Amino acid sequence: MAKQIIETLIDDLDGSVATETVTFSLEGADYTIDLNETNAATLRDALAAYVGAGTKVGRGFGNWRPGMTLTRSRQAAKTDNKAIRGWATVNGHEVSDRERISHTVVETHEAAKKVPAAPPAKPARKAKAIASTTVKVEKQVTRKKPAAVQFKAN
Repeated sequence: MAKQIIETLIDDLDGSVATETVTFSLEGADYTIDLNETNAATLRDALAAYVGAGTKVGRGFGNWRPGMTLTRSRQAAKTDNKAIRGWATVNGHEVSDRERISHTVVETHEAAKKVPAAPPAKPARKAKAIASTTVKVEKQVTRKKPAAVQFKAN
């Protein structure tokens, strides 16, 4: 069985066939709108004066505002730093609680993680006393021989 799915964009303003999806932001909210070529050009012309006078804001670490949460990668980096600081302190390296961790300490920590630790010693097994008894089981099996099959030639 074959299926063909046709997706058609409809202009959100006039209901005609749209040719593109336009994305824009205003006051911290992101919007998308499907528009045909004429309506898209009209939107761009209407915003051109404001875009020309405004300042483009990048999408990186500089966009953090109070109330925003850290991304997973930045949270993971913070936990890695805690682990490195703990390891460095235990292994005699001097690290500050708040300052940047030196590159040599980070490299030493990474190298130490790659070296396999000695496996923990396994406790000796205690021998279990097992009483061994032999039981002789006799079972008499009688088998019937299959009857001989004879074929008659016609």
